[in-house]
Amino acid sequence: MIKIAYVIDWIYSPEGGTERQLLMLLNGLDRAHFLPHLVHLRDTEFLTNTTFNFPVTKVPVDKLISGDFIRGLRAFRKLHRREKFDIVQTLFIDANIFGTTAAHYAGCKRIVSSRRNIGYWHDAKQVSMLRFLSRWTAHYLANSQAAVDKTIETERVPADKITIIRNGLELDKFARITPELRAAQRAEWGIGNDDLVVGAVANLRKVKNIESLMRSAVELVKEHDKLRFVWCGKGFDGEHEHYLDLVGKMGLEGRFFFPGGTNDVVRSLSGFDIAVLCSSSESFSNSLVEYMAAGLPIVASDVGGNSEAIDHEETGLLYPIENENALTEMLRKLITDRSYADRIARKARETAHANYTCEAMLRQHEQFYQRLLGNK
Repeated sequence: MIKIAYVIDWIYSPEGGTERQLLMLLNGLDRAHFLPHLVHLRDTEFLTNTTFNFPVTKVPVDKLISGDFIRGLRAFRKLHRREKFDIVQTLFIDANIFGTTAAHYAGCKRIVSSRRNIGYWHDAKQVSMLRFLSRWTAHYLANSQAAVDKTIETERVPADKITIIRNGLELDKFARITPELRAAQRAEWGIGNDDLVVGAVANLRKVKNIESLMRSAVELVKEHDKLRFVWCGKGFDGEHEHYLDLVGKMGLEGRFFFPGGTNDVVRSLSGFDIAVLCSSSESFSNSLVEYMAAGLPIVASDVGGNSEAIDHEETGLLYPIENENALTEMLRKLITDRSYADRIARKARETAHANYTCEAMLRQHEQFYQRLLGNK
């Protein structure tokens, strides 16, 4: 039995990109060979109120530069002595720093550090710490070539110490998308069945570049009376109110909607006709693959790993992030040429269902862990 500790800052929502992939891994690993253990540094409502089928331990570390760090090292060493983990894998920036240090301090020799963004969340001090910790890190897991390239460039990690495992999806759930579900979702939003909906699913963060889509909407709604925009995502620290205010200031009342976060991504996607990802930074987006799996025509910014998922003009359209006019023009193309939109949507769906299964993601992780331990 291979025991693996997964150390993460927190799980705020099961719909977050990294969080969702981790939960699929924790739930899906073959229990005949693997025993996963979740270690989190901070509490959340989700973690407090959810019952899991694997062990969960809190090692409280609210701030890295504090007495919490030392107490956390001792707590993790005690946990490791009891559980005798074969592998410790870390996710998110604080856990990558604390978890690697704690695993080394506890005596674990097989430490795996995850790289699931292209440096957006890292400042210079954190990069210096990550470079130092590379001496204790046996291997790195990334979800895109873009994340690999960034890690090599900024952290000076040798390429042969990094393995790519793409995100996976539970694709069967997309069979729920039916005309009935579409009508029900639109009724919930107050949008008609004959309206054309351009949608996005992402938290309301600056990196998601929401205002660029709103500026495109200002132009496009002048041309199409039935055009509506919906952005599904949670806001933090007043962000939801900020974007609702912008709707009024930009004259988009009744045309651009922010219904809040969703606990049912498939239901939300069922209400879309066109999907958009306009982030200024991405590694390998869950949302992008979900759009593909749902059979939606897509416009996405050409950043990070987006071009690894989207084949331009075959499975979607990619635009230069600095060119908002291109975003508007590509949306106009999909809005006006519905046969073209349908063609690339079908191709996107076929590609997602062929390449991004949850089963493939799980199998690749299991094989990686076996190789790391020197097993056949």
